Amino acid sequence: MTVTEESIRIEGMSCGHCQATVDKAIRSVEGVQDVTVDLGEKQARVVYDPTVTNITVIKSAISNAGYDVIQ
Repeated sequence: MTVTEESIRIEGMSCGHCQATVDKAIRSVEGVQDVTVDLGEKQARVVYDPTVTNITVIKSAISNAGYDVIQ
């Protein structure tokens, strides 16, 4: 199985609750296999199966949780 790893810059996270909310939003996307959200760096590292999902769907999940994805 092939997996893809991407880093996503996220604005609007300011506390551990924000970090947990982003983590939960990303993990809710089918095909996501691993997530690491770094509050200090304001980014998330996501490992996912590209045959199941894509980065656009993952970014939408973050946006829908109330956070800004930086291109």
